[in-house]
Amino acid sequence: MLLLLVLLAAVLFAGIAMTIGEGLWSNTVALLLILLSGMIAQYNGRVLGAWGFQQVGSDDSFAWYFDFAGIWGVFSASLAIFRVYADTVSRTRMRFLPVIEKIGGPLMGIFVAVMFTSFATCTLLIPVGAGQWNLPEASESQQSTFRYMASPFTTVVKRFESAYQGAAPNVPKGE
Repeated sequence: MLLLLVLLAAVLFAGIAMTIGEGLWSNTVALLLILLSGMIAQYNGRVLGAWGFQQVGSDDSFAWYFDFAGIWGVFSASLAIFRVYADTVSRTRMRFLPVIEKIGGPLMGIFVAVMFTSFATCTLLIPVGAGQWNLPEASESQQSTFRYMASPFTTVVKRFESAYQGAAPNVPKGE
């Protein structure tokens, strides 16, 4: 479990290093695309994984591999498609006051790195749930760090679900 946390810390550090100099506009677009792609992957990746698992007809112990690959496949594909679309639509970068750009760019870059790391942590919950890594045997600090790293993306998903359920029409359930 400690190695997973080290890996996630490396992902966070690399994300910050890659986005810190991109500017406020690019990082804001990247954050929105990561959130949108992550939500699409969270809901459609498991469906794709279940479909792939049914096609292969493998042992049930391998089902989490297909879920994991489906989520990351949908995330990667949707992020690439949205990035190409965003670059096509937004050819001109929005300009901000230099003070806002200097403060907001790196700050938004940190948000991008945190959200991507949180998405990665949420996807690591799939093998943890399948029993590949035993989270209850980890120390209390490792468990709390893992939960803390997963919470930003989990919070966004829960807020989206509650907003969607609140906007859905009341349809009577069949008996």
